[in-house]
Amino acid sequence: MTRNDYSAALRKLAREQDRVATVAQLAEAGVPQRLVRERCRPGGRWQRPLPRVAVLHSGPLSAAQRCRAALAFAGHPLTRAMITGAAALRLHGVAAAAFPPGLPVVDVLVPSDRRIRTHTWVRVHHARALPAPDLVDGVPLAPVVRAAADGLRESIDPEWARDVVQELVVVMGVPAGIVAAELGAAVLGRRPAVAALLESLATETRAPAPAVGPLARALVARSGLRQPLWRPTLHLDGAFLGSPDAYWARDGLVLDLGPGGGRARWEALGLRVLRVAPAALARAPGEVVAALRAALEGGPYGPLERITALPGAI
Repeated sequence: MTRNDYSAALRKLAREQDRVATVAQLAEAGVPQRLVRERCRPGGRWQRPLPRVAVLHSGPLSAAQRCRAALAFAGHPLTRAMITGAAALRLHGVAAAAFPPGLPVVDVLVPSDRRIRTHTWVRVHHARALPAPDLVDGVPLAPVVRAAADGLRESIDPEWARDVVQELVVVMGVPAGIVAAELGAAVLGRRPAVAALLESLATETRAPAPAVGPLARALVARSGLRQPLWRPTLHLDGAFLGSPDAYWARDGLVLDLGPGGGRARWEALGLRVLRVAPAALARAPGEVVAALRAALEGGPYGPLERITALPGAI
């Protein structure tokens, strides 16, 4: 077999998978096993960081490549494996879960019937029922709350645990009760500081100031615009997506009156996010209504068929 017989397929594989591939995928692409062995030898052009996995360069692996290699080791895409724990949190955009140098451990969530165990720097978690994954840059991730639970179970740093939980609730807008339920009594029992933090955040979440919620409702009611859902809980393919101040479900429009709350994730999905400073509700109500009307007329936005909106408290 000549190089030209497989070079195009090899380039395509490298491009689509960030130069990470299983040995089986290389074989399917027509790459001779002899060539794979030769290039993966010490000092060769490729490397074998894990069993059955090849990386098509000889330098250090990026954090993203380590995640892809861990998934390949776990059998993805043939199995429903997904990244979880600290690595998934970072890919979800949780700043408190910044990758440490070299990303020494990657956590992977796999079905309970998958016969695979922790190996060197890949830590395997088994689950009877896997959640629907979130896709970030083509990498399947456990939903952010599940990733946090897996990460907190393994972490020995109490400050890191508190920082992650606080960012999920205060910045990303995940209700404290949902975080507490996912962590469960076993984790919270070992993390009294996290339990205390969740209890306090349950009544101190990022809800608008007392006058802001009623003011926004009154403004929309007077405007003649369609009524949104106020403080709903959004899910994407069953995974928690956030709890915005208001959401027009037919249009994919989010009204954001506070800090954080998942704005980056909503925008990445293609939803229209209208950021309004609370003071503008009273000082420039006409401008707010005009912006809302223009946004509604420009819709719909985002993958509406994948989003479920549960009404919030009135």
